Amino acid sequence: MFKKKTGMSIKDIRTFIEWCSEGDKTIDQRLNMFREQQKRVKEKIAELQETLDVIKFKCWYYETAQAAGTCAVHDSLKPEDIPEDIRNLKKSVEKKY
Repeated sequence: MFKKKTGMSIKDIRTFIEWCSEGDKTIDQRLNMFREQQKRVKEKIAELQETLDVIKFKCWYYETAQAAGTCAVHDSLKPEDIPEDIRNLKKSVEKKY
């Protein structure tokens, strides 16, 4: 259950259990372990959010192309023709790729 809830590796879980058995002298180590895991999880969430943003933009792109019957529709779109949230995603996607 521990790994399922924290996403930690078996190796880290073993280390944590060893530290627990050593008592209060390892509280700082255990806290640091969770702080590092928290950092990794936040980074992973940010990566997943970026992936989701790209997918959302691509869905809009192809839904618009499908409705127009051509991808060329995007060549004639003015910025104000693009929903604001998609405009922001488009800028972000173009900047990174």
